[in-house]
Amino acid sequence: MHNAERAVRKVPALAWDKDLAASAHQHASYLAQRGILQHGSQRGSQKPFGENLWIGTRGAFSVEDMIGMFLDERRYFTERAVPDISTTGYWKDAGHYSQIVWRSTTRVGCGVGSGPDFDVLVCRYDPAGNVWGQTASGGDPAKKRRVRLASNGETTNLR
Repeated sequence: MHNAERAVRKVPALAWDKDLAASAHQHASYLAQRGILQHGSQRGSQKPFGENLWIGTRGAFSVEDMIGMFLDERRYFTERAVPDISTTGYWKDAGHYSQIVWRSTTRVGCGVGSGPDFDVLVCRYDPAGNVWGQTASGGDPAKKRRVRLASNGETTNLR
């Protein structure tokens, strides 16, 4: 689903990354067991990653439904620099979608965890998208700079 949407926007396809998928699954399981939704910490991480999170009633939604909800944000998305990416004026209304179609992102890995009451989907992206002051269609991952990631507000070096 990620790559189908990227193709519509004429953005190169993402490669599946098993390491991102494994860490996404681990984090999704942790969140599902606790019934919470919280971005993973990037402190001490060798490289920042983008992250989309979803939570819902256990067994009520397919993975396609979950990712489809991220893609439904296209209706609010506008091609401007983060944080001004949503027609609603609230960047988080289009942030999942923006990460999916972020041109400089090249790899993705997703995992689902199930708890007593909830399923949680975590998708992780490398390099991270939703970089403050950049647009989804632009941004050069080869330039090293200090940035604030929109997904969690932490400041880090982006390569």
